[in-house]
Amino acid sequence: MRPRETRTSLLERVVELGGATVAQLSNELDISDATVRRHLDRLEAEGLLQIEALRRGPGRPSYLYRATDSGVRTVRDHTPELAERLLSEMVRLQIEQSTISEALADQVADAHRSEVPSGSLEQRVDAVVDALRPEGILDHWQRTESELKLVNNACPYIGAANTSSCVCDADRLAIEKLLGVEVEQTARLAKGDDGCIYIIPLEPISLDAQFKQAV
Repeated sequence: MRPRETRTSLLERVVELGGATVAQLSNELDISDATVRRHLDRLEAEGLLQIEALRRGPGRPSYLYRATDSGVRTVRDHTPELAERLLSEMVRLQIEQSTISEALADQVADAHRSEVPSGSLEQRVDAVVDALRPEGILDHWQRTESELKLVNNACPYIGAANTSSCVCDADRLAIEKLLGVEVEQTARLAKGDDGCIYIIPLEPISLDAQFKQAV
């Protein structure tokens, strides 16, 4: 078994047991105490395990290893599956998808608004791409003769995007809210395109102007 596979097996067993000693894990996986201890030290250094001293009378204490929240998430994070089920249920219950998109976009925009200073459109686009890159929403942007093109090459929630278009709409709306201009999505990974592409003309329509026209 490779070192990474061994550490994964140890972490999974610690999670399943709710905590374990070196002796327990050595017996469970049939590997030496020294090997177990070396892997546990690595997992602790990565922030996936924490140690508690167990005093059982005189002599050196033994130690109980427990998974941290990060450790549990590493082996048992089913958030994507839950999100897909929730979204599928919302669609089944006929909850207005635009309402879902708007709410999701507001959360993303509110989380990153302070990262987008005032400035030219291109300066704001650059800041928005930097802000949304860790979210997996945007990777890079480029300018052409007539427009700005924002690109995402890998969807962070492709399963949910395949269930409903509201997650794609939410990303576009979040970009609009952060930039204050209208954004058009011209390609979607969920539709089999090579990437998600968002277009902004060099003379964009501001959201304020759009609102005034609607009124």
